[in-house]
Amino acid sequence: MIGLGTIRPGQLCLITGSSHLHCLITKQPTSAPGTWGAYRGAPLANTCFAEGGQSSTGSLVRWVRDLVSGPGDDKISYKVLDDEAAAIPPGSDGLVALETWQGSRTPHTDPLARGAFAGLTLAHSRAHMFRSILEAVCYGTRACFDALETAASQSSDMPKADEVVIAGGATRSPLWLQLHADITGRSFTINENTDGPLLGCAILASVGAGIHASVDDAVEQMIRRERKIEPREDVRKVYDRLYNELYLKLRPGVKEVFHAISEVRGGDASEGRSSTPFIISPSLLAADW
Repeated sequence: MIGLGTIRPGQLCLITGSSHLHCLITKQPTSAPGTWGAYRGAPLANTCFAEGGQSSTGSLVRWVRDLVSGPGDDKISYKVLDDEAAAIPPGSDGLVALETWQGSRTPHTDPLARGAFAGLTLAHSRAHMFRSILEAVCYGTRACFDALETAASQSSDMPKADEVVIAGGATRSPLWLQLHADITGRSFTINENTDGPLLGCAILASVGAGIHASVDDAVEQMIRRERKIEPREDVRKVYDRLYNELYLKLRPGVKEVFHAISEVRGGDASEGRSSTPFIISPSLLAADW
């Protein structure tokens, strides 16, 4: 968060990679179902933050790429898949996906949740599948943002965070960046240096070495905003409807099926659930859980 410049209450950041991590800075410690935290004195002594997470995001995009590429090392480039998906209209011609391939972290913590495509027809192509996965991740991100802000509003009169500072692998895809903005209805800011952890270390080192008087001063001097991605209003309205009428209804609609699948995975129902133990670790930061 420090390396992204999100250190003040009301600021929201999104760190992307194989999974998504969402962090909201608050004045007061906030806690509510669908979020983790709040963590007092973080990222700085006079602030708090709460977080959300999605288990399968970049890893899911890679899985689809590998699946449609077939065996061998000659994989289709993400640029090709992005270009194909960009030609598909919002909503992927009726194909909607759930991104919870590896369970759900927030806002609905469910280790038995699984991924799904709903609405598949013979008319759908790999471009539809790829776009629907990009959209599904963004729908899930919107749900996480909303849960964080709902929790924060219970303890303080904090306005909606209209801007999100984003870092990580998703910044390399113009299409996916734009979908994040369109589906969440928020502006996304990209810093000149997108390696947040590395820059955060440099900021803290500069304060420790006496180059800057405080972390606030160091952030002001060392963080440079490069560009901003704005939601397209006409597209945002389309995605509002798809989010509310399709995505939000799909998750509870298949929950019982996913839980039933967990009973028979690896054998028939008479064998019962696998005896293999598993541990749910909601967050590396949630040591108090």
